Amino acid sequence: MKTGTISTLLLLIGSVMVPLLQADEASALKVLADESASLHDKAMACDELGRVGTAKAVPALAPLLADEQLHDYARDGLERIPDPAAGKALLASWKDLKHSQRIGVIISLGDRGEKRAVPRLAKIAKGKNEPAAGAALTSLAQIATKESVEALLAAYAEGGDERQFAAKNAIDLAVQKLEQADRNDEATELRKAISAGKTAAVSAGN
Repeated sequence: MKTGTISTLLLLIGSVMVPLLQADEASALKVLADESASLHDKAMACDELGRVGTAKAVPALAPLLADEQLHDYARDGLERIPDPAAGKALLASWKDLKHSQRIGVIISLGDRGEKRAVPRLAKIAKGKNEPAAGAALTSLAQIATKESVEALLAAYAEGGDERQFAAKNAIDLAVQKLEQADRNDEATELRKAISAGKTAAVSAGN
């Protein structure tokens, strides 16, 4: 098939798909705005917005993070929306959430690779709440920036046996993330730092 023909087909597919995705988003938003909609329908709408949602979906999903029944669906939806507004909403929700909900948000921030969350995650990783600290360590590893790796090494250096064990597991995960991103030099440096018991920050890039 000629290049020109392929390009034409891709344009035609795009011209069909974009309106469909916009329609799906509009339909899902309509469900969330409908007070008479069932819990199941609202949960499915959150899932749909995670698939096709844009920044327009964020104001509808963000308030549901504090909802007892829809928190996980709304969080998953925001986690999968690539627009930066979704990550910002997850961070902003912190003060309004209960403990278990906060742990869910910590996980989502890591899965998103939300770099803006690193300072808060680093603080949580040093805290006394073990479930939240463990989740924060894992999310810092998922993000795998220079700052998040430094936070992992600090947690390893400053924690007791249990914290060191959790930090070591997180560091191993960070190494894997670096290798998957073809940042092999950084991964090797991190391996050397932890195997030698060093806690100085390594030069992992952003």
